Amino acid sequence: MKTAAATLAIAPPTDTQDAFGRSAWFMVWMAMVGTMCCSTSVVLINVGVFMKPLAEAFGWSRGSIALSLSVGAISMAVANPFVGRLIDRYGVRPVLITSLIGYGLATAAIPVFVQMGAVWGLYVAYAVIAAVGAGSNVIAYVRLLSGWFSGHLDGSRGLALGISSAGVPLGATVTGPLGVLLIEHFGWRGGYWGLALLPICIGVPVAVFAIRMAPDEARGADQAAAGKVLQGHTVGEAMRTRAFWLLIAIVLLMSSCLQGISIHTAPLLSDFGLGPSGLATVLAIGGVLGIIGRVAAGFLFDRFFAPWVSVGIFGIAAAASFALVGLPGLAVAVTATLLVTLGSGAESDFVGYLVGRYFGLKCYGQIFGAIYGMFMVGIALGPYLFGLAFDRWGSYKIPFLIAGVGLALLCLLSTLLPRFEREPAHAGS
Repeated sequence: MKTAAATLAIAPPTDTQDAFGRSAWFMVWMAMVGTMCCSTSVVLINVGVFMKPLAEAFGWSRGSIALSLSVGAISMAVANPFVGRLIDRYGVRPVLITSLIGYGLATAAIPVFVQMGAVWGLYVAYAVIAAVGAGSNVIAYVRLLSGWFSGHLDGSRGLALGISSAGVPLGATVTGPLGVLLIEHFGWRGGYWGLALLPICIGVPVAVFAIRMAPDEARGADQAAAGKVLQGHTVGEAMRTRAFWLLIAIVLLMSSCLQGISIHTAPLLSDFGLGPSGLATVLAIGGVLGIIGRVAAGFLFDRFFAPWVSVGIFGIAAAASFALVGLPGLAVAVTATLLVTLGSGAESDFVGYLVGRYFGLKCYGQIFGAIYGMFMVGIALGPYLFGLAFDRWGSYKIPFLIAGVGLALLCLLSTLLPRFEREPAHAGS
């Protein structure tokens, strides 16, 4: 005799579920467009593109320019938990709109900051962009989609997060080459002015007219009642689990190693003799591979235990990092940097997926904000230390070796993550 649960499991979807599913997948594509316009995709990820132009214009070292990303990353790390709390309380859309407008204006003002304070002005500008722009990043979109992809859509959450987070490399595919071309024709100031238009002209309309929380989630002033509807851990409960601290360590290694390599890709390839057009092509190909990596990772997360999938993904990046140490040359450098881009496809969707699985949606924004804050700490450390190493030794070999070891350790830690149960994130689902 079949149980009621078994009967429900094989029942065909209702018209309401079909409509909900269409809305959910529409939200995935809008979230992908949104992440293309986040402060990470538009400004922070392109520090390497502006590194040599700024060095030539002002005589600054690569290490001092890379420090701007470190300052921005620390600023975002501090801002993330507060942004998560605002999202948990007021919903995604108000936070997104405010953040996109604010960081777009701050990006356009970078030349003013630099004129007033030289390299210190650059640091202040990146601190403002990162803090104000924190709400435009993946923290908003993974929270949004984790709410939509619960209940009967729970089994597609990994793919949904993978597609949406593909907006980061897709954004890099657009903004990296765009930044190179803008700088070539209008100088570094024109590069920043052009990039500033993306969040305001594309991101804000998407946030205003398309982004919506799942209809069964409480909003705004009703958020206190939502704590009774949404399952999951409080921040304190999450911090008492092994999974939380393993994720903290994994995220720190992930971001410091992968972003250290990625941010220095442009100057590395330029040092090997690759010109602006070739560099723009490589950045575009890297963006496409990043998209493939993220979507494939999300697809696999829904079918296999996500930490084991990540071992294969980050293992590719580790092998590429070691190749950059032992096999010099332009062809190897291009191939290895592209493999790092492919191997880093599990970054944000890996974290967002596991936070939802381990800790639920009750305090998702705050927990994700705390863990993703460590991601930003890694971004602050990795690229800056890579720059310092280059300034001292005139080579990237030592930091690439350390990055390879760090990525190998990351794979080991991923095997220690506990199993999680697949269950709806809403009590009433």
